[in-house]
Order: sequence, then structure tokens, then C-alpha cells
Amino acid sequence: MNKYLPIIIVGAAVGVFSSVLIFLLFVFKDKTVENEYNRKVKDSVLIKWLLRYAKPYWKGFLAAFFLMGLSIVYSVVSPILVADIENLVKSEFALSSLFIRVGVYASVIAVSMIATYLQAVLLQKIGQRIISDVREELFEHIEKLSHNQINTLHNGALVTRVTNDIDALSSMFTNVFINLFKNACIIVAIIAVMFAVNVLLTLVTLCFMPFIVLITLVFRKFARRAHRKVKNGTTDMN
Repeated sequence: MNKYLPIIIVGAAVGVFSSVLIFLLFVFKDKTVENEYNRKVKDSVLIKWLLRYAKPYWKGFLAAFFLMGLSIVYSVVSPILVADIENLVKSEFALSSLFIRVGVYASVIAVSMIATYLQAVLLQKIGQRIISDVREELFEHIEKLSHNQINTLHNGALVTRVTNDIDALSSMFTNVFINLFKNACIIVAIIAVMFAVNVLLTLVTLCFMPFIVLITLVFRKFARRAHRKVKNGTTDMN
């Protein structure tokens, strides 16, 4: 029983904090400033709509995911190699063994750096092409609007949608999607390695996962509200 006492204590503390966060999550509602430009569209529908622009460049994204896999391997293997070198140095060792391990570690770092650089360049090129397609489609759509439709639009809102929002889409395609998938894979791989090294310590660590997830959900609610206020302020200023 004493063996699992730390898990029980940590789990109880996390349970209390999680209950508070769940209460905050349901109490504070999204208060969107209502205007004629708001659209009640689900996030899944928006993501599906945006992914159709990425579909013509699926080969480039596939290459980027492959390069990302090399970076993930470095993130998982690097601590293991460092620990192996430290254990080797603490005991009597042959200098050749140390050179081999350091060489392997340096090779992994070099491959990861090259893969990260190529991935960044590739994603920037793909992102700029996607944004070019979006801008052309948006420009053609604006040209098809009647004079009455254009007169009903505020100039600031139109400028904000055409410039700032398009730049936000560029960041999403070049950074957000790839980094989100990369970090998720790294977390899963690290947890698997942790279970292989020490099961009890991993369980204690995972007790904080619900707490982290709930903090993320609460932060997402307030961040979305603040982002909408910033966009509306930018529109009014323009």
C-alpha cells in the first residue's frame, strides 16, 4: 500500500484542481460580440474547408511529415544516448567506446538539424503557395460582389479579412498543424519510453495529465474570447 501512496496523494490533489477547472470551464461562457460578420460555423467544418487548399500539395506535406519523423526520433533517442554516455563515464571505460557513443550522438544531432531545416523550407514554400491560392480565390470572390454588397461592408472589416486573416492562415499551414502533430507524437513516444524505464514513476507523472488537459481547455476558452476582441478592435481601427 505504501508503494502506491504517492500516486494516491497526487491523484487526489489533481482531482481537486481538476474539479475546480471543470467548474470554471462550464461557468464561463463564450461571450462573442455579435455583429454581421460573425459566422456560427463549427471548428471541424472550418478545418475541413481549409484542408481542401492543402490537398493539391499532399506530396510536399508527406515529405514534411517524413522529415518531422527524423526530428521526433532525435527527441526520443537523445536523452537515452546522453544517459548511456553518463553511465559509461561514471565507470571504468575504454576511450574508444566513448568516442563511438559521442559520434552516434553527434550524428543524430546533425541529421535532426538538417531535417528540421529542410522541413522549415519545404513548409514555407507550400504555405506561400496555399496562401497565393487563397488570395486569388478571395480576390475573384470580391470582384463578383455587387455594388450594393460592397457598400454594406465596412472597409475596415474587408481589409482585415483580406490581409490579417490571410496571414494567420499562412502561419497555420506552416507551423501550427505540423507542430501540433509533431508534439503529439513526441509525447506518446516519450510516455512509451518512460513506461519501459520506470512504470511507477510514469504513473505518478501521468496523474498530472488531466490537470494539464483541463488547463488547456480553460485557456482555450479565454484565448478565443481575447482573440475575437483583438480582431474586432483591429477591424474598428482600420
